[in-house]
Amino acid sequence: MEISKEEEEENQSKIKSNEESETFFVDLSKNNLRDFSRSSEITDNGRPTVSVNGQPLPAHVVKKAEKLAGPILPGDYWYDYQAGFWGVMGHPCLGIIPPFIDEFTYPMSRNCAGGNTGVFVNGRELHKRDLELLSSRGLPTTTNKLYRIDISGRVVDDDSGKELYNLGKLAPTIAKMQQQQQQQLRFRVKEADCQCSNHPTRPDSTLVH
Repeated sequence: MEISKEEEEENQSKIKSNEESETFFVDLSKNNLRDFSRSSEITDNGRPTVSVNGQPLPAHVVKKAEKLAGPILPGDYWYDYQAGFWGVMGHPCLGIIPPFIDEFTYPMSRNCAGGNTGVFVNGRELHKRDLELLSSRGLPTTTNKLYRIDISGRVVDDDSGKELYNLGKLAPTIAKMQQQQQQQLRFRVKEADCQCSNHPTRPDSTLVH
């Protein structure tokens, strides 16, 4: 069965779109492991803590959230409930997890990601790195603009409520994303264990697990 030129072009377009989604996800995730160690903290009584959007979470809540989010290291994080973007407080996006995790419903502060671009997504001012990644998918870089973006990549002007366009899927598959994050966490566990054996008396050597 012969394939028409139009069908061939459509197939090539789909392949290119999938490749761009993969690249976007990889760009979000790579070279950010150092932010995990910065985020880790110990309370006065020595127990690790997790905070999301400024809200400390009890251990049982963290455990419940991990069913969707995957393993959660001790630290201070921001989380975009609408799109699933997340990162260490004061730093750019580290990756994407499922949106609408009920345990993380607390609102983000506008400066949670250390952004100074004047472009806002779901209430968060984008860090320069995040804006570069999203603009490569078509998000405008005009300052003083507010947008809403969901996990499907749909972009809505926050002022007018008008849907502008679609950036394409922001994560190829949540399952693949979680698998890569777990691999990263296992790497950090191994690294932290080595640090502990070399510096057994230093309290900060056990921050990242």
